[in-house]
Amino acid sequence: MKKIVECPKCGTKYDSYSNEYCPTPKSNYTWLFDNGHGGIINGKYQTAGKRSPVWEDGSQLFEGEFNRAIVNRLVKMCAEKGIECINLVDTQEDTPLSKRTAKANSIHREKGNTIYVSIHANGFNKESANGWSVYTSEGETKSDIVASVLAEKAQKEFPDEKMRKDTRDGDADKESNFWVLRKTAMPAILSENFFMTNYDNCHKYLLSEEGRDRIAKIHFEMILEVEEKQLV
Repeated sequence: MKKIVECPKCGTKYDSYSNEYCPTPKSNYTWLFDNGHGGIINGKYQTAGKRSPVWEDGSQLFEGEFNRAIVNRLVKMCAEKGIECINLVDTQEDTPLSKRTAKANSIHREKGNTIYVSIHANGFNKESANGWSVYTSEGETKSDIVASVLAEKAQKEFPDEKMRKDTRDGDADKESNFWVLRKTAMPAILSENFFMTNYDNCHKYLLSEEGRDRIAKIHFEMILEVEEKQLV
């Protein structure tokens, strides 16, 4: 039995019963997803630290697991829309930052028009710290454009939550010398999706499937807008 459909993105006709996603993705950019830190192998978290406290209800967030959950969602959403993307860290191992950026830069040299998106959850030594933020490298770059679109989506999706911005220049993005932002050859952003060390942030957004869906949603909405308007 066949059900021939046409991809709204690229116009390719294909059998949806034999291929869940459009087999010939066409997009203006190649999106490079970086799920920060390590995952869980045989029940053991691969990264020291980078986890929430053990809360009174017995729950605990491991940041690397959360980061992978968001990237996995994004990969699926992009595939469904024919948007080209690559999961840079398709493993549970804690891949060194130098390998992540080297791989990204190699892909960029081959393909061009790439955008790097690193997914994280924030943490602090005081539980009161809360809110959402996105980082770029220092100075005015094309990364700022991507970050601003994502910040706009986050503000709309989470209107009652604190949006943490750079107090020096008032931009939507915060600036940092994070390795993945200064060692990448393409526009690169790093999102800190609420605080795993804050009980409310952690339970409402990071541990819950609904919260994870909403966090993936804002990133995908950003991707769609950048793609449609070819902003960088």
